[in-house]
Amino acid sequence: MRVCRWLMSQWLVSLTLALYLWAAFAAPDKACLALQSGGSLLLSVSLLILAVMGLVGLVQTWISREVIAGLLGKEAGPKALLIALLSGTLLIGPPYVIFPLLMAVRRQGARWAVVTIVLAAYAVKLPMIPLEVGFLGWPFSLGRSVFTLLFAVPTGLMVEKLMTGPDKQHSL
Repeated sequence: MRVCRWLMSQWLVSLTLALYLWAAFAAPDKACLALQSGGSLLLSVSLLILAVMGLVGLVQTWISREVIAGLLGKEAGPKALLIALLSGTLLIGPPYVIFPLLMAVRRQGARWAVVTIVLAAYAVKLPMIPLEVGFLGWPFSLGRSVFTLLFAVPTGLMVEKLMTGPDKQHSL
């Protein structure tokens, strides 16, 4: 019973295991190749994930809750939203790096709107714009970037309202 509950709570792990078991019966050679490919990817990102977890620990330990709340909390007002917008466009790297950092910042007192705006603005990635322009052109890149950033703040405020409504207790 306890194992079943754990498997249900870890649905992605359970699904992956079930798919590998199915693949092992359906096509053992391909299942073995898939396992090797997944293992290789895991090894290549493990050090990065370990570094991110270390960085998250440093953020939680060295940057006080008061500092985070002052810069990115409700008290900061519109300044926090602007910092989030700019931070999101400057961030580079995969989501498995960004999500733990945002979780740590949220636990330290950042608003839900800030977390949402960073994630929305992260889609713009200023360092990648020249590459985007090279492939898709200025009109597309400019239009996509402007609309993404324009809608980031209202989206962040709506998500914050959803997460902190009168009957919600979504603090991490």
